[in-house]
Amino acid sequence: MKHYKQWLFAASLSIIAGCNSGSSSSETKTVTRVKPAADYNFNDEEIAKLVNDREQYRNSLDLSFDGTIYHHVKFAQQMSDELMVVKLADNYDHDIDLMIDFSDDARCIIYKKDKYKEVFDCGEFNKSITGDSTFIQSTSIPHMNNVMLTYENDKIEYLPVIGSTLLTVEYYSDQIDILTSFVFKDFYNEFLKDNQDITERDLNRSSLGLTTYQQLSNIVQDYYGQNMLLKFDNHIGGSMDDDINMYTGLMIRNNHMGTMVTRNGSVFSGGTDLFTAGEERILELAQPVTNIELTKQVGVHSWAEDDKTAKEFPFTDLSHRKQATYFAKMLGNKGVDFYLYTLDSAPASGEHWVTNDESAKYGLISGSYYE
Repeated sequence: MKHYKQWLFAASLSIIAGCNSGSSSSETKTVTRVKPAADYNFNDEEIAKLVNDREQYRNSLDLSFDGTIYHHVKFAQQMSDELMVVKLADNYDHDIDLMIDFSDDARCIIYKKDKYKEVFDCGEFNKSITGDSTFIQSTSIPHMNNVMLTYENDKIEYLPVIGSTLLTVEYYSDQIDILTSFVFKDFYNEFLKDNQDITERDLNRSSLGLTTYQQLSNIVQDYYGQNMLLKFDNHIGGSMDDDINMYTGLMIRNNHMGTMVTRNGSVFSGGTDLFTAGEERILELAQPVTNIELTKQVGVHSWAEDDKTAKEFPFTDLSHRKQATYFAKMLGNKGVDFYLYTLDSAPASGEHWVTNDESAKYGLISGSYYE
């Protein structure tokens, strides 16, 4: 995927300005502000192609376990360089979690809350590679179930682009609330909660991607025309697929939804992109503070691709134009400047939490409160 940018989120570049004055007379020199053009054409044909391209990854893995074949990947999350967890479904949409370890002496895990917690050897000894696929045959412990796992080698590494954020609908007489959550929260709490390097926020941090777009699209179809509020109720770490994520944001705005970061949640990078899509954008503070950045609930940073930072790409680059167009749609005449601000806020590997003054400057947060 040539344009795939892992953890590609909002970006910005510094403004170039200059002025001088003569000694004998006052002269005004035109200030030059360099900005990307907000002229990209988001369209139905593009999003259809993006969905079709990404969908192939969801059918690139099969697991036979306890007499059932699980063949459809519902969600995925990269845990580390060698660990990935996926939620797999069978023909009846019954699902289990599978943690895949790609190291030589690997042990994989099959998990279903209150039902399965099985471990099987999935290292080099049990692997065979045929053509473009890897086949693993093993036996699980403690219940000695036969396990057969097959995946396509050229697709498995891209599985996390589909995301790990679950959307749940709460129906009220006058409004539809759509709540986010981390689909692997039970798995993480089961196996990682005692890890001293893992924070509480890490245990509830999800990513955005194809699955977010598809879930929201289904919800819009089911509740079309009703008032909808998207509540970020867990920690959204960002987007694994920025191209898809912008179309998710456009869907939010086109359906006149509001967005809200609850006291339990936060948005960062691609999550902040979606937050800006709300016609009204509310922050429910996690703590009774005056300076909102202290709660670390709305965060931004720059982006990078391969070994190049955003600032090393010319503003004519397609990525800049897409982002500029997106934020202009969401924040009006302040949108492109907001995009530029995010590029300077922090490097791609860093983070910056929006302050009161910054929010007011760009019209980002409609209102905030603590209760």
